[in-house]
Amino acid sequence: MTTTYELRIRNDRHVVDIAAPDMGVPATGRNSPNQTGGGEIHTEWLRELTSVPRNAAVLKDLISRTPALWFLGERPATILRPRSRRAGVKGLHEVRAVAIGPYHRGDRGLAFDDESKLPFLRYLRGQCGLDLEECVAALGAARGSFRDEFADDAAAADLLRDEEKFVKMLLLDSSFVLVFGLMFGRPGSRVNGAAASVTREHFVLHSALAQHADEIRLDLLVLENQVPFAAVELLAASCRRLKLRSVEELVLGCFDSICPRRAHGKVDLETTDARFCHILHLFHWSRVPENKYRVLSMPLKLLEAEPEPERRIPCARELQRAAVWFRKPSLDTEGTIRGGDLDMEFWTAAASPIALMSIPSFHIFPYTAALLHNMVAFERHFHWAHGVCATVHVARMEGLVRCPQDAALLRRRRVLGSVKCTDEEVVDFFRGIGVEATGVRMPEEYGEMLAAVARHRRRRARRWCGDFILHFLPSPWVAVSLAAVAALIIVPAMLQTIYTILGYQSSR
Repeated sequence: MTTTYELRIRNDRHVVDIAAPDMGVPATGRNSPNQTGGGEIHTEWLRELTSVPRNAAVLKDLISRTPALWFLGERPATILRPRSRRAGVKGLHEVRAVAIGPYHRGDRGLAFDDESKLPFLRYLRGQCGLDLEECVAALGAARGSFRDEFADDAAAADLLRDEEKFVKMLLLDSSFVLVFGLMFGRPGSRVNGAAASVTREHFVLHSALAQHADEIRLDLLVLENQVPFAAVELLAASCRRLKLRSVEELVLGCFDSICPRRAHGKVDLETTDARFCHILHLFHWSRVPENKYRVLSMPLKLLEAEPEPERRIPCARELQRAAVWFRKPSLDTEGTIRGGDLDMEFWTAAASPIALMSIPSFHIFPYTAALLHNMVAFERHFHWAHGVCATVHVARMEGLVRCPQDAALLRRRRVLGSVKCTDEEVVDFFRGIGVEATGVRMPEEYGEMLAAVARHRRRRARRWCGDFILHFLPSPWVAVSLAAVAALIIVPAMLQTIYTILGYQSSR
């Protein structure tokens, strides 16, 4: 007698399950020798291989290890300590004036501790009509989602687990951020002038903040020194007499004086539906171009097609020798750079021996290293959702500036603007920041530029053109001088010839 099995196939997230035999025949878990032709084959392992719980666990693990599937997995924490190179670059992630969030709560020497934040909360209650009880209730109801924004950290475990301390931290930090935005944000963000009335309390708080305004701006852009932006929005919504067009625009206006500047199309926040995790996320979104640098990895064919030395962009002098001209990017009707301060483009034509590379002016200020460090750290952890624009820009600039002569060339081309550092310090600056970009996956735009530059450099005519310009026309003033000399020699000779011909014809 043969044993008959019924195979029941269920479409449960692409998992096929083999049900237990239920045909009135005992489940022996083995095949009959009559069927197999000899020898018994145990089949208990089939149920283990096709079980739904085991497959679901494996799929969950694959999703957690695949950045491209971030939207299918659990949302990771967005406020964390960037642990790469922390020991040697303490100045790039430390706070100077105020601790926002749990990680720097115990730092000494800060201008604004928890006790100093109480007047900001009282200011919102008195001047903006803050309903404190309603706000605390709303923060407490959402404390679970707010807690998920912070990564686990041994130093901040007690504060994150204690519900009362956690809600108090959210309340005080959100009050500080909101008042700082009201006093130093972009004018016009406040529709209602209720919060702008000048009182003794307003004067004291404004003077205290103005004394440390530059340090506070940098502290609010540190990856581990953040508070969930939804908590700030909830606090603003609880202020009855405060009417804002956009809380994001109010806070982002505090950073208009910080380079890099806003990208094209990121000026008006009222037209976007993006939701921001924290202030650094908001700042990063406002500085990167739209719909670029979002691809997770560079195509392997672009990497395999080029030798090892050409897997990064050539230096500025090598590009100059290959007849590549550097120019500033074009501006739109509003006077802003189309791609922003963190975008580069490369153009070349088959019929032209000259190529163009558009590079925005890169300004190095005392805060630039810390700012780029935090932007690159943000992209390192969240490149799957927010792109790697800052990382690509750092990698390109590191390739362009490899020696002091490269820095001097870009300085003459006004690519490095308002730089107070020496050429050697500029090289060290990009080399130090470039270490942060090591190991980060690059988008297609990076590989496409490398491939276009490599194709341009392989053509002999362009190398000859570059050598001719480098040796005989090293400066635009040389070309102008040659044109002036040619004009002084050729134009009088042509005029003399014309006058001679006219005189001869008139004499006839």
